[in-house]
Amino acid sequence: MSGEVALEDLLDALARDHGDPGGGAASGVITAVAAALAQMVCRYSSSEPAAADIDARLARLRGTALDAAEADGHASAALGAALRPRADEDPAERDARVVAAAETAIATSAALGEVALRVWREVLLVAQVGNRHLMSDVAVSADAVAAGLGGAVTTLRGGLELVRAHGDADAADQAYARLVDQLLAGRRDARSLADRLGEP
Repeated sequence: MSGEVALEDLLDALARDHGDPGGGAASGVITAVAAALAQMVCRYSSSEPAAADIDARLARLRGTALDAAEADGHASAALGAALRPRADEDPAERDARVVAAAETAIATSAALGEVALRVWREVLLVAQVGNRHLMSDVAVSADAVAAGLGGAVTTLRGGLELVRAHGDADAADQAYARLVDQLLAGRRDARSLADRLGEP
């Protein structure tokens, strides 16, 4: 997901019947949007010493979110290919192929979730130190990062369900259980912040 892609081209790509990009990649893009909005508030908050450092961290996270979105798009396309039946393929071979692709997709979803959690922590700081006149923009940023968190946890759990359908998901469930809980809690808290800041 190159940072040079035009918005209309991105939307056209998302609208195609193709997995690259898909919902996970869209989650990464919306996480980057959340980071950019929070950066704007930081730059209107120059009297606050912490704002410049938050801005710098958000700039890095914005790039990380786009990189994670690109990786997730590729994993989504590979998973779609793995799900297509092949002529005369042994069912066990197909199951192994789907599980391998799903495990890669789970890992990219987890990476999207991790960066969304980091952006959320920065948005929370911006809500505390940012220019009081721009709290509505922080609310939009919080709503956007909530969407990023939600998209990451949804695609992660979807990958886990595919592993479960085609193999043994116990190890993956255990490996990602804590992250799933963190993403759900982060989404809930980000929505709550957006509601509070968006009140007239």
